[in-house]
Amino acid sequence: MSSRRRKSTTNPQPDRVEETRDMPEQGVVSGFLSNNLIPVLIFLFALFLTLTFSNPALFLNDEWITVNQLHQLGEGHQVTVNEGKYGTFLNGTPGPYFQARHNLLGYTMMLPVLSLPALWFFGLFGDQFRLAIVLLWSFLPVAMAVLVDAYRPQYARWHGVRWIWLVIGAAFAGLLANLALYYPWPFTAPDAPIETAAVIFTNHLLFAALAVMIYLICRTLFEDTWFSIFGTIACISCSSYVFWAANAKDHMLLIAMTAAVVLFLVRYIRYGSLRDAALGFAFIGLLAWARPEVGFTVFVFAVLYYVALQVSRGLLQKRPVEAVRALCIPLATIIGAIPLLINNALVTGNPLVPAFYVYEKKILAGASGEEIIGAGEAVNGVVQSVPAPPGGISGFLSVLANHFSPSWSTLPGDIFGILFAPASGNMSLVAISPLIVLAIILLPVIYLDWRRGERPQNLAAVAFLAVIACAVWVAYIRSLPGLNASHGIVPDIRYLAPFYLPAGLLGVYAMSRFNGEYGSRKRTLLQIAVLAVSAPVLLVVMMLIHPTGAQYADYVMFFTRISFVLLAVTLILIAARKRFEISHAWIAAALLLLIAIPFAWQLMMVFLYSAAKFNGYPLWIPLVETLYDHFIVVSTPDLP
Repeated sequence: MSSRRRKSTTNPQPDRVEETRDMPEQGVVSGFLSNNLIPVLIFLFALFLTLTFSNPALFLNDEWITVNQLHQLGEGHQVTVNEGKYGTFLNGTPGPYFQARHNLLGYTMMLPVLSLPALWFFGLFGDQFRLAIVLLWSFLPVAMAVLVDAYRPQYARWHGVRWIWLVIGAAFAGLLANLALYYPWPFTAPDAPIETAAVIFTNHLLFAALAVMIYLICRTLFEDTWFSIFGTIACISCSSYVFWAANAKDHMLLIAMTAAVVLFLVRYIRYGSLRDAALGFAFIGLLAWARPEVGFTVFVFAVLYYVALQVSRGLLQKRPVEAVRALCIPLATIIGAIPLLINNALVTGNPLVPAFYVYEKKILAGASGEEIIGAGEAVNGVVQSVPAPPGGISGFLSVLANHFSPSWSTLPGDIFGILFAPASGNMSLVAISPLIVLAIILLPVIYLDWRRGERPQNLAAVAFLAVIACAVWVAYIRSLPGLNASHGIVPDIRYLAPFYLPAGLLGVYAMSRFNGEYGSRKRTLLQIAVLAVSAPVLLVVMMLIHPTGAQYADYVMFFTRISFVLLAVTLILIAARKRFEISHAWIAAALLLLIAIPFAWQLMMVFLYSAAKFNGYPLWIPLVETLYDHFIVVSTPDLP
């Protein structure tokens, strides 16, 4: 890992100087691509990955709410009451899911609004919109190869061979195969699930943006390009982000907004720019639009941390004008929250009352011609708004107090279960992200260093990541018993998915300390190779041998056991490294395999369990769909 300090970031990096010294003056676009080639390549590859293995269909019935909202928004209708495209019987009667929710749509409108451009884009192609995806998929590897050849030509050859021609040839062959196997998907039919495709494609784009933001966070923390690429791979592999990128739930949106908050506030911590701080708090407002409960707790924790950081950096010694300006930065949250306030006002009639309040009121429609009980306004029997709770600010505060009241008697058991062994039998947080354990070990190590008078690098940023991790847990502290025991929380503890990000970053930081002598470039290339080999091997072993059985619960047990065994081996090697002079290569190998296990689990859920999805289309890419149909036999899914 590079040991360059903060001052080095204000000047061009040595490798970049060598690459650009003899280059002619560049235009705006060319200069941007040259200076940001790695983020651009990461975005393109992440998008290519999700398009390759996913299909635009629904995994959970909760996704009916979002796609119904998008359908009604695209039609220019109201978005409070379900009009019945998804989740209803053929005669128009709401199904059990919407009957339990009084046929109301209680999610915020952020994801449907962001998905509108994708819906309009697909509308340009009609029933041939799949062709646009096929062409995009074929173009992505070509674009990556051409960019590398144009801006980093030293990496465009392998043992003297220009590998980019192989990539371009493979992309062209893939395009021809896809065109030969291509068939259109319905778009104009009344029941065509086009909204599903639009929302999931939007989540693909959010996932690609998330990968870029994780890289930029790592680049800010470690100031080492190769190690930052490794950190990006580790954080995405040790999470459920690839899976949620292929579904229509809002978890990917929530994770992307959390990453934006972390990115800009980490940049502020490192570089001190108030503009970065303002952008970070503005994204907290947008985070609240995605999930009000998470936005609220992240805002509270971030403000407390921000004020403490200001005091530690001499706020009381600054001029009054500078101090006031610094303390006003958190008000940027209001700017980011404007869409949320408008959303709330349109749905509940009160900008401070979130949309999910419609479920709290249990609004019921009367018989034909009767008044709608509890409705603030109704037009032709359709609810237009929902009355806000009485009591003004005091009522609002009581709602907050009720929402964040934990079950103290079960709290320790719930936390342990969620981390290691959920009562529901689903994947635990640590099984999916073993980096959590490394992060937990890191914190006392850093504290002991601080007590000895040593100030670890990035101490303030590490503390901030720990604060954000705690904020995510507090957002759902009342729901922890359900997260631990509910069989509907599948396939992982999905509401805590944003927690993987700060925990993963802390785990990567721990790896840089525990095994810092291993070359970052070699480590990154080995990690890519291990992922490319071990993930398919694990899936084949799981399908052919069935080490723990052939049901979904058996697959969960299979990946959980492998993850925990490798985690134990890794911790033993790290602990015994100095005493027994264990080679760094052994530790690195254990870490690389440990990171590969959750990635293989994600591929299983995205690719193999694509047959379990509904209200959508088959796999995006015809060639991949054909291979799936011919070589993979999927029995009736038995998900909980």
